[in-house]
Formats: sequence, structure tokens, C-alpha cells
Amino acid sequence: MSQDHEEECSTQTHVGKLRRTNSPRFNPNEDGRRRATLMTRVHQVRAKGQRIEVSFDGKGQPLRKAGDELQSWIGVLAREHIPIWISDFRSADLAPRKEIVWMEVVTSFTVDKSYKKQILKSCGESAKGFRYDLYQAFVRDHIDDENVWQRPPKVVHNYPTITQDDWEKFIQYRRT
Repeated sequence: MSQDHEEECSTQTHVGKLRRTNSPRFNPNEDGRRRATLMTRVHQVRAKGQRIEVSFDGKGQPLRKAGDELQSWIGVLAREHIPIWISDFRSADLAPRKEIVWMEVVTSFTVDKSYKKQILKSCGESAKGFRYDLYQAFVRDHIDDENVWQRPPKVVHNYPTITQDDWEKFIQYRRT
């Protein structure tokens, strides 16, 4: 494999190590930020009607590559199904959405029902982290600007599940 191809197939991880990617298609956005998580393997396994086997340690933490994929999938589901304007993940209003997240997880992964609480807790943490990241990137420095009420183009492009109504509720929530 050539040096150029090897560089094309590697990415920098958060600790500075090079991580091999399966595809030479990796190409960061113009600003060097990562793109949306695609979870290709999860989609391929689901399409075949199969599930990824996940094992857990004594503390209920998912292990190995399958555990990493589960955690990433939970993050994707949190961004897709949990509203950005929600102030408390424990809200009873979220019960149907939490059930959707759980069903998506068990459709893709072999997970015992005893881990449901832990998985939904992880989903809540992911949703909270996502809201924080949105706030830091798009709202914090513009909180008093009237243009903050319009979804930024990057939000529209990268997160099509965030509607204008959701964005306005999020801004209202962050202004209080």
C-alpha cells in the first residue's frame, strides 16, 4: 500500500493516534471537523436481519469493538430521537421516544433487557452532550443576536431532524 493511500485511509483520533479507516473515502469537512457518524456496519447487519453481539463487564459497560459500536449507535439515536430543547431527560413526556431508542438498539444489537436502564442513561448523556456542543458552536457567542433564532446552515445540513420549531424552542430554553 502506498504512503498516500495509507494517509488517505487514516484519521487522527482524539488522543493523537492514527486510526485506520475502512474506506479511502474519508475526507473531513473544509474546516477539518468530522462528518456525521454513518454506522455503516450496523446498517449492513440490520439489512441482513442479524444483530451485533455485545458483551458487558461486571459494571455494565459494553466491551470491545461491538461495545464501541453500541455507544456510537446510542449517540446517533440520541441526536435523531431526543429533542434538543428538552430540559430533563427523565421527563415522562420522553417515554415514547426512549422506547423507540430502546427498540432501535435491540433491533441492531443483542442486548439483554437488564441493560435497558444503562443504555437509556447513556442516551441521555449523549443527548445532553449534543445539546452542549450545539450551544457552544452556534449559540453561546450569539445569544442576544436576533439571527440566533434561525437555524445555521451547518445545522440544517448536518442535522436534518432538527426543525426550525425545535431550534426556536432550544434557543428559548437556552435564554432562560
